Amino acid sequence: MAYRFSSPEIAKQVSDSSLQSGHTAPPKVTSTLWSLVAIGVIAFVAGLVGGYQQRAWQIYFVNFLFWSGIAQGGVVMSAVYRITNAGWGDQFRRIGEAMVSFLPVSFVLYLVLVFGGQSLFPWIHDPPKGKEVWLSAPFLFGRDGAIFLFLMWLSYKYVSHSARSGNGQHASEKSLIKLTPLLLLSFALLYSLIGFDLVMALDPEWYSTLFGWLYFLHAFYAALVMITILAVLSSKWFHQEGGYTTNQWHDMGRFVFGFCLLSGGFFWSQFLVIWYGNLPEETSYLIKRFYSQPWEPLMWAYVIFAYLFPLAVFLSKKIKQVPNALLSIAFVIFIALFLERFIAVVPFVWHEPTIPFGLIELCVTVGFAGAFTLSWLRFVKTVSVVLPKT
Repeated sequence: MAYRFSSPEIAKQVSDSSLQSGHTAPPKVTSTLWSLVAIGVIAFVAGLVGGYQQRAWQIYFVNFLFWSGIAQGGVVMSAVYRITNAGWGDQFRRIGEAMVSFLPVSFVLYLVLVFGGQSLFPWIHDPPKGKEVWLSAPFLFGRDGAIFLFLMWLSYKYVSHSARSGNGQHASEKSLIKLTPLLLLSFALLYSLIGFDLVMALDPEWYSTLFGWLYFLHAFYAALVMITILAVLSSKWFHQEGGYTTNQWHDMGRFVFGFCLLSGGFFWSQFLVIWYGNLPEETSYLIKRFYSQPWEPLMWAYVIFAYLFPLAVFLSKKIKQVPNALLSIAFVIFIALFLERFIAVVPFVWHEPTIPFGLIELCVTVGFAGAFTLSWLRFVKTVSVVLPKT
């Protein structure tokens, strides 16, 4: 469904551009990814029918939020690149745009998620007093579904014009002048609402004025990390290691580092707002994760590897110029950011004294990873994202 929606349309729009020649991943890579998807589907269904409904739905939910945010953030990265008139790494921008192909898949996954509402939102049929309308199931899932549908439409429209721009397509250039700021504003506002609706509402008695901003910023940070990972891997898959210069790797490393600092600053700002505003009602989220077992070690691991570790290693100029080093660093940060989504969601709905991460969770997670990468590869069969140096 996702592939038929994306590839022919984009192919037609870039038929006269230098991006037309796409790339095909090695068969072993593709077959491995399909195997991961099959493993994920089997594990999820086995969890549902085998008496592990809670675990199956909560890891499905975590992965849906994580990979959907990355896909949307990848397109937004291109808009950020364009609105700042950057010219240091068009290949990275194209990799982000290619993530648009996962958004239709994400929307279908959202429709499936609606059936797990009872496991994730135990109050869904009896909303808290005073929030009966806002948190009613039809209104909650309906408005968030509309948000995902609108962002998917806007992202495809942006990518189609972006692919045609720079090739004498003045109409596309004019359209991008309007679409770029609209995409950026829509992402910030609507993904903040998604954070409030689908994560903060897991505990309808808790609220934080900064949570929505931190939610969309984490999605963008994770997208930058994934772009870095895909840039290194795809240059190897497509045998085009010469498609990037040393300066481009360095600039991408600085880009990731900058948003590491920004998202870390927002994370710390939660404490400042609680302190100077004297808001004890906002402390329950942090207390449960920083001072309660079994979540405390996971929370500190997230803080260390998402913020402190990059702060230390990215101070080196040389390490940002080496693709394999960037790949290793990005992978560590990537795991830490997945951990952030996990501990943002699961402590709200899991009340056992153990960490619910075993074979079911691992298999569902790799299934999502396989689906995301296959969607991305499907796009780059049509639109090249890695070009040799000229």
